[in-house]
Amino acid sequence: MKHPKRRRALGLLLCTAALWSALSVGASALTPTHAVTGTYRASTYHQNLLKIPRTGDEAFDTLAVAMTQVGYHEGNSTADFDGENASGYKNYTEYNRVFGKVDGTYGYAWCAAFVSWCLRAADAADAAGGLFVSCSLWLEQLRAEGRYSSRASGYRPKAGDLIFFRSAGAGRASDHVGLVRYVEGGRVYTVEGNSSDRVSLNSYALTNTYIVGYGRPNYGGTALSGSARSFEDTAVGWYAVTHEFVNVRSGMGTAYSKVGRLNQGDVVRILSISGGWGAFEAEGKLCYVSLEYADFVSPSALRVTYDAGEGENAPAEAVQFSTEARRVSVQEPTRAGFVFVAWRDVDGKQYAAGDPLPARDLTLTAVWEVLPVAEEPEKAPDETPPEMEAPPAEEEQGSADTELEGAGSSAELLAPPGEPTPPDGITEPAAYTAADGATAVALTLGVGGGVTWYALRRRKRV
Repeated sequence: MKHPKRRRALGLLLCTAALWSALSVGASALTPTHAVTGTYRASTYHQNLLKIPRTGDEAFDTLAVAMTQVGYHEGNSTADFDGENASGYKNYTEYNRVFGKVDGTYGYAWCAAFVSWCLRAADAADAAGGLFVSCSLWLEQLRAEGRYSSRASGYRPKAGDLIFFRSAGAGRASDHVGLVRYVEGGRVYTVEGNSSDRVSLNSYALTNTYIVGYGRPNYGGTALSGSARSFEDTAVGWYAVTHEFVNVRSGMGTAYSKVGRLNQGDVVRILSISGGWGAFEAEGKLCYVSLEYADFVSPSALRVTYDAGEGENAPAEAVQFSTEARRVSVQEPTRAGFVFVAWRDVDGKQYAAGDPLPARDLTLTAVWEVLPVAEEPEKAPDETPPEMEAPPAEEEQGSADTELEGAGSSAELLAPPGEPTPPDGITEPAAYTAADGATAVALTLGVGGGVTWYALRRRKRV
């Protein structure tokens, strides 16, 4: 079956022309391990391949490689290795060229070469007993290794398995091979090279007698948390258009205006999903496509860059897949004289350690707060009581005759000014000092009273 030349509307330039150069991935891409021809290098299919990150899950990556080639068409000469000659029919493909000529030509049935090429590009060349360009020889090799199950055995195929077919009347064990994508509703869904002269997506009832059996590769690497089918229409990442074409619109819904279209085999990076519509960016604008016409190929490799400014010990740049839960690093930077507050993205949103992150590339900048300078505490008062001045040394009291010449007797000194001297016979106090003030007052009152009594008594006698 031949297919008309793929049509590309001018409006597609809006959504795809700048897309391939503008988008990049943080992880290593699924690049071919062989030197590609110049013709294939310039093709849509090679550019598709370079966008897909290598996840390390060999089964997943093998299928992702195959999905980037959907729509590739065989050609009639080496000039058609770009896969764009929709009228080609002579089996010339880039896949055959990699494995060499058979009987002096690249123009031979290429379904096995295509599967082998996908395994090799996914670093899984040793997973399925080797790489082959013959379906029947491959089936026999897997059978000999105990990794082949017939359809009649009831084996339920898994994503990444090889599916072998045999046409009615074929004398060989198998005359066609493809890759299993998933099983659903009693049907097996596949991606196959040399199906209607191109890389095609097909499905068959599990009981279809065209199927003879399945090869079970021993894939390595670390498995992702799910299959491509499980991420369909829910996880952001790379999607391939699986219908002949799909309209691209300015909003999520058929009521929005058309701004272009994508054709089968085009691969775009979906940034967000809502209501079955995926958003992707081109020329700085968001475009929208119905995911009913596109299938999930691979997650995006999302980069988180931590910019601590003048700080130190910032977390290392991290690359994670969009199918994984992503969170802010728990490591916090340090800066002399400042305290770390949070991380802030370009939109001003702040994130603390361990916070979940959106599924997009991010540069997080540290937010700092000046650390207050600690004031010196006030000096505690000296609790030792101040040293009291010693009272002046009490002068030694000398005799009245020595110190107060002509001042009279000591009795006269003790009497307050203006008070009479006590009469004879009343005993004088021995001394008077400032320390005996209270005693002196009492003594003065006693002497005064005695004088008064004595005078009255003498008056009566007179």
